[in-house]
Amino acid sequence: MNEELNELFDIKSDKNENNNISKPKQNVLVHSIVRIVILVVTTVATCGILLVAALDGQIGLAILAVVIILAWFGAMIFETVKLNRKKCRELANSNIILIVIAILIILGITAEIV
Repeated sequence: MNEELNELFDIKSDKNENNNISKPKQNVLVHSIVRIVILVVTTVATCGILLVAALDGQIGLAILAVVIILAWFGAMIFETVKLNRKKCRELANSNIILIVIAILIILGITAEIV
């Protein structure tokens, strides 16, 4: 009787639904290339802003450039945490590697200046 009611109301057991849920595809190469392109574009924009700030002597533009870079780091860290929660470990690890590389590049640039 219970099975007949389940069929009548199209009630399915949770066991069947859990097995059908697939993990999202983790294409690390495309994911990393998109993040690198975004980083390069923001870096070029930041360098342009810093060039204009140096020519005009405006500190506000320099602060804007720093905020742009910090926003990129914040977005990457937020996305890494979100990907870890979704169990997309490969994409999260690629984000961590990109963050570390970006930090090393920034430290290398500032070491040359100082």
